[in-house]
Amino acid sequence: MSLALTWLPHDDLDQGWVTTSQEDRPMTDQLPLVTTAPRSTTRVVLVDPAALRISPLNPRVDTPHAPDAIERLADELKAVGQINDAHGETAADGIVEILAGSRRCAACLAAGLQLRVRLHPDLPRDEAIGIAYRDDREALRPSFWDLAGGWETLLGRRIVTSDSALARLVGVDKSTMSRGLSFRKAPESILAAFADRREISLSQWTDLAPLIENDDTREALLTRAALIAGKGYAAPRVAAELKAAAAGKVAIPAIEVRNRHDRVIATIQPGHRGDLTVKFKPMAEAHPSYRLEYARLVHEKLVEVIKTFFDKDA
Repeated sequence: MSLALTWLPHDDLDQGWVTTSQEDRPMTDQLPLVTTAPRSTTRVVLVDPAALRISPLNPRVDTPHAPDAIERLADELKAVGQINDAHGETAADGIVEILAGSRRCAACLAAGLQLRVRLHPDLPRDEAIGIAYRDDREALRPSFWDLAGGWETLLGRRIVTSDSALARLVGVDKSTMSRGLSFRKAPESILAAFADRREISLSQWTDLAPLIENDDTREALLTRAALIAGKGYAAPRVAAELKAAAAGKVAIPAIEVRNRHDRVIATIQPGHRGDLTVKFKPMAEAHPSYRLEYARLVHEKLVEVIKTFFDKDA
């Protein structure tokens, strides 16, 4: 595949000797100083996005982009242009690989525009990758799962040789990075319990990881995960189920509140600590009289739950 690059003019790329004229030189016995302008380590190019590929080191390399999000970004690019550069490197076959900016690449392809890519050919490769990773955090942050995948690839390809060096490179503390690497190596039966492992947050995984690593609780988590796999539960529900299993507690089902048309308008979720969480369905479009009716129904159900679930008088 041939690749055409357009080099953009860059003030800091101008190189040359800086001297003074005879008239401007100070009266001195010393020879005039000759200096060079600082050398830039950055090259900015315009590339046809169809001629690019996403680097396997890109943390979003396996992230599916929502078509409507790409369409919105494409419209924005056509209206105001590309505000933030993508970051890339030139592979051995001459193709530019995107280290950061896969969404921008997809949006430029949809908009029929060239992608502006920032390259760092004069920097050590690990420094260039570090710049790309840090700059990418200013955009839409990748999921913890995808970030951890990028860290795993950087270690596997020996871009860095130690966990400490990797943490410094990607700009996270070592404990966060260690949790991410353990996340990618978690039992598949645990990960399968989540409808989308990209929804799992760092805090949720920080709670679960010690329970999976602990011999006393690991089996309970594996058993509960097998029971709820394929049910499509969101990440908070799965995390709660697994933590409850580790504590030797059964899951407490949510109690539904229904209106006269037998539609669920709210749920009441009792917790193991005696707490209650009430979640209403959106009512922005409902008539004010319906909102009052819904409030009455939820109040009645809440009183019933307090009486029966906790075995207390009103």
